[in-house]
Amino acid sequence: MVAIDERRLLRRLDELAQRGALPGGGLYRALYTPAWVSATELVSGWMKEAGLLVRRDAVGNVWGRVEGSRGGRAIVTGSHIDTVRGGGALDGALGVVAAVEAVASLVSQLGRPLRILEAVAICEEEGSRFNTNFWGARAIADRIEPDEASRARDADGVTLADAMRGVGLDPANVAQAIRRDIDTFVELHVEQGPILEEEGPRLGVVRTIVGTAHLEVVVRGQPDHAGATAMDRRRDALLGASAMMLAIADVAREMGPPAVATVGTIAVEPAQVNVVPGLARFTVDARHSDNAQRTLLVADITRVCKVAGRERDLSVDVRTLRDRPAVQLNERAADVARRACLACGVAPRDMTSGAGHDAQVLSAAAHAAMIFVPSIGGRSHCPEEATAAEDVILGTRALAAALRDLAYS
Repeated sequence: MVAIDERRLLRRLDELAQRGALPGGGLYRALYTPAWVSATELVSGWMKEAGLLVRRDAVGNVWGRVEGSRGGRAIVTGSHIDTVRGGGALDGALGVVAAVEAVASLVSQLGRPLRILEAVAICEEEGSRFNTNFWGARAIADRIEPDEASRARDADGVTLADAMRGVGLDPANVAQAIRRDIDTFVELHVEQGPILEEEGPRLGVVRTIVGTAHLEVVVRGQPDHAGATAMDRRRDALLGASAMMLAIADVAREMGPPAVATVGTIAVEPAQVNVVPGLARFTVDARHSDNAQRTLLVADITRVCKVAGRERDLSVDVRTLRDRPAVQLNERAADVARRACLACGVAPRDMTSGAGHDAQVLSAAAHAAMIFVPSIGGRSHCPEEATAAEDVILGTRALAAALRDLAYS
């Protein structure tokens, strides 16, 4: 078994959590912001300390590499370094810190691997600043859309292209981030749900990552005076949207697990305290591990929104913003992860991930596998996100064992 420096691992997680820490709790490391730059520089320093060859690619992914004596296609591990607004200290960060620790431990104890071995801090996964989820992984997998960097804007109107230039990256060079030489990508991640903590065991191996559809629902009624318009004469877009949201939740409940649907944002116009809302716009995140069922879920959501609109004399438009199918991760890579968990004394649970991950995108460019560790209380995307120290250590040991199998055998 490969020994890891447990204190260094936990200390580095704490150090990374200071980059982007918010005064009221939680973190915010958005793509190409000063907090993000500080975090990437911190990770780069750890990689250099481990003797790895460090580089930043064309979109800002940070790679630490050790050459293999037999060359060939690379074995890669890592996760994303950005966070949601008010997020926790482990989502993405665990996989980044554990990747550096696992690779450093392997090289220090076993020397040069047979195959190229790399740790990567992927620049962005969450889409919390720009609507560009998986920007870093999609760049590696050659999935960036033409002119995407020029089209995407943040809430302040800054384009992704200008944000790249602000940190010394040229948007014209995005294609240089493409990798066609990765054999296997292994990602360690917190579960972000309650199954491992409540049902055990302490490690999981992901087989499927659910498909996700993002919808925008626009409800149009009629703005009127809040005092002079009788209740039975109103075409209140917000009340209509509220009825639709309740119906959407019922649709997902009736379909049953693993179907879920979430209304994450809502805006009204004219947004004045004394005006009946004439327009409401909200988003829906709909997920299912079966692609046919996800399609049905979206159809049912659209149907109940239209019905609620007709009942209230409101017009309703439902638009699909994004639709990503469910992904089956590579069985051979999953077997490697499973053996690694067994080597650490845990027979892992085969799992479906309800959250999206870089591994699902990189599965288009490599054999991808994921190892889960428990999330305390099932909490994630919030300041309370946490995993017991012993499980952080166990997961990192399992990751190191998987990398040893892949790069040294």
